[in-house]
Amino acid sequence: MSVTELFENIELKIRQLALKVERLEKENLSLKNENEKQKVELDLQKDTVNALNEKLQEAQKAVSSRQNEDREHSEQLKQQMDQYIKEIDKCIEWLHNN
Repeated sequence: MSVTELFENIELKIRQLALKVERLEKENLSLKNENEKQKVELDLQKDTVNALNEKLQEAQKAVSSRQNEDREHSEQLKQQMDQYIKEIDKCIEWLHNN
C-alpha cells in the first residue's frame, strides 16, 4: 500500500469519525432537550400531586369534622329521646295511679 493510499484511507476514517461526532453531538443535544422537557413535566406533576395531597387532607379533615358533628348530634338526639321516654314513663305511671 502506497503512502498516498494510506493518507486517503486515514482521511476517509477522519471524515467518517467527524460525521459520527457530528451525529452524536446532534443526538446528545436532542437528548438534553428531551431531558429538560421531562424535568419540566416532572416538576408540573409534582406540583399537581402536592396540590391534590393538600385537597385530600382538607377533605379528610372535613369528613372527620363532619363525623364528629354527626356523633355529637346523635348523642344529643339519644339524650333527648331518653328524656322523652322518662316523661312518657312518668305519664304512664301517673295514669295508672289516677
